[in-house]
Amino acid sequence: MVNVIVSTYEVAEMGDLQLLPNKGNVAFGSGKEQWGFTLTRFAKMYATKFKVVESMLMEKLWGDNYYDSKTKMWTKTA
Repeated sequence: MVNVIVSTYEVAEMGDLQLLPNKGNVAFGSGKEQWGFTLTRFAKMYATKFKVVESMLMEKLWGDNYYDSKTKMWTKTA
């Protein structure tokens, strides 16, 4: 919904203001539970752990992507 409003009032001089988690400009969090993270932070943590490229992992962590632990591969089907 936010991106619809942003695109409605878009001004070329301000550049691209679209909010996309895989671009690293969205944070998830809970004030009540006192935690927060960005997809970038999450991808850095797991890229190091699993020895994969961070930018590739960021693309897989957002959208309709599923990790199959048996085959250790990413798929588009659940």
